Amino acid sequence: MINHNIYGYEMNRISEVYLSTLSSIMKPFGIERYFAPLLYLCENSGKVTQKDLAGALKRDKVSTMRMVDYLSKKGLLIRIQDCNDRRCQILEVTDKALELLPKIKEGLQQTNDLLFRDFTEKEKVSFKKSMDKLLITINSIVPQIREVEL
Repeated sequence: MINHNIYGYEMNRISEVYLSTLSSIMKPFGIERYFAPLLYLCENSGKVTQKDLAGALKRDKVSTMRMVDYLSKKGLLIRIQDCNDRRCQILEVTDKALELLPKIKEGLQQTNDLLFRDFTEKEKVSFKKSMDKLLITINSIVPQIREVEL
C-alpha cells in the first residue's frame, strides 16, 4: 500500500486483525465479540445501567443496545429492573459470564503474544504509551468536533 500517512487506515487494519484473531480464539467458547464491554460488566456487575455502559465505553445508545442484546442472547448478561427508576435497567453478568472470564483473559494474552511477538518489551510499552496519548488527544477534541457538527 502506498503510504499517505492515513493513520486511521492502518489503525483500522490493526484493529480488524486484532479483533478477528481474538474472535477466532474465543469462538469455541460461544462468544465472538464485545470482549471489552463484557470485561467491564464483569467488574461492575449490578452497578451500571445501559446508559452508564454507553458512557464508560464512549459509545452511542444504539451500539450499546446491540452489545447488551448480544450478550443477553448469549446468556452472559441479564437486565434487572431498577426499583428507583422504571426506565432504567441494571446490567448484571451471569455465572456463565464469570466462568468465561478466565478464558477471555487467556484469549487476550494469546492474541497479544501472537501479534506482538516481534516487539520487545520496551516497544510494547512505547506502543501502549503512544495509544494512550492519542486517546487523550481524541477525548479532548471530540467535544469540540461535535460542537462544529451542530
